[in-house]
Amino acid sequence: MNRLRFISLITFVLMRQLIVAQDIEYARKVIDTLASPAMDGRGYVNNGDGKAAGFIAGEFANEGLLPFENGYLQKYSFPMNTFPGKVNITINKKVLIPARDFVVRASTAPITGKFKVLEVSKDILGSEIKLLKLLLKSRSNKMLLIDKKGIENKKIIAILDSLKTTNFAGAAGLIYVIDSKPTWSVMAGASVKPYPVIEVKRESLPAKPKKISLDIESSFVPEYPTQNVLAYVKGSMQPDTFLVFTAHYDHLGRMGSETYFPGANDNASGTAMLLDLAAYYSKPENKPWYSMAFLALSGEEAGLHGANFCAGHPPFPLEKVKFLVNMDMVGTGSEGITMVNGTVFKEAYNRMAKINADNEYVLTVKDRGESCNSDHCPFYKKGVPAVFIYSMGKEFREYHNPDDIGDKLPLTEYNDIFRLIRDFMNGFQPDR
Repeated sequence: MNRLRFISLITFVLMRQLIVAQDIEYARKVIDTLASPAMDGRGYVNNGDGKAAGFIAGEFANEGLLPFENGYLQKYSFPMNTFPGKVNITINKKVLIPARDFVVRASTAPITGKFKVLEVSKDILGSEIKLLKLLLKSRSNKMLLIDKKGIENKKIIAILDSLKTTNFAGAAGLIYVIDSKPTWSVMAGASVKPYPVIEVKRESLPAKPKKISLDIESSFVPEYPTQNVLAYVKGSMQPDTFLVFTAHYDHLGRMGSETYFPGANDNASGTAMLLDLAAYYSKPENKPWYSMAFLALSGEEAGLHGANFCAGHPPFPLEKVKFLVNMDMVGTGSEGITMVNGTVFKEAYNRMAKINADNEYVLTVKDRGESCNSDHCPFYKKGVPAVFIYSMGKEFREYHNPDDIGDKLPLTEYNDIFRLIRDFMNGFQPDR
């Protein structure tokens, strides 16, 4: 008997390890695919987001998920400045590497030329009056070099930051010195400014920057065509009521023809979990009481465009949604997870925390208040009970840079985060 129990225990452990390996294997397949160079950063150059959408729709179809009335793809558009060609910068005679030494603000218009660099001195940066006097002089032939390190005056910092969107100094362009690894955002790409704004890593700057050469190709698309990818598993008892999972599949795309942003953690990881959950609930043994909707949304990095469009043009009545869980950056987890809107939906937070404590899934479930920082927000504003889950952990810190790659993403607590979210959503179903 003892021998049989031992064999049974070993078999159980091996089977559990196999199941875990299969979960991770599928997640890595999805992440590696979405973060590959072939997807062009799932952004706005070379139809990167469109290729990713095709892959996700194919996964939905393979698992037998149903499309809504207009098919898997919900098409819409938004304005976006794109960088399909050259993004070259030389300071003095030093050639800088895009996304390693510098990033350009997404609002930057096409520009080619050579300019003098005017470094704003610490003496001027220490005085609001001196700074305003400098900025009110015409600097149309010079690019201002601004180093905010050591400045504590909030008014001066506000003035310097406002130049990015106003350039009331009339400078040829603006160069900001940064101390951290460059990170890029496409939020400013909704419009184009007639001057370049550049962030350069301090250690990449020559000792005395005097001249800068720019060769930047950008193309503004007033109505960039994109799409959300929507599917559902029909509920067995109340199919007109929905539990909803969301995750944005888009990322930053390309900053020039030579540089793309993989976005493995942000948010191929959340998309992988969404597809994994879709596969789980599509199986007959896991068929849900209510319908389960899976919304893979685009345009998040540009300003929650996909979520806003979907919330404004929902494929089902939003009043029929019992709860929505948004997953964005779930590739770590050594320090647990955070639930945004956890303080708003206290009962839901307490239940997830109890499930976690009972099963010892992750280290902790931390609650957080309202924040419009991901795709849950537009639905929440429409009255949908919605939370946003992200993982915490120092084991992977890459964000909005070329190093957010699948090979480095640990997926530390992927399986346990999956189980925690699954158990939480199953708790809304009467037959669970």
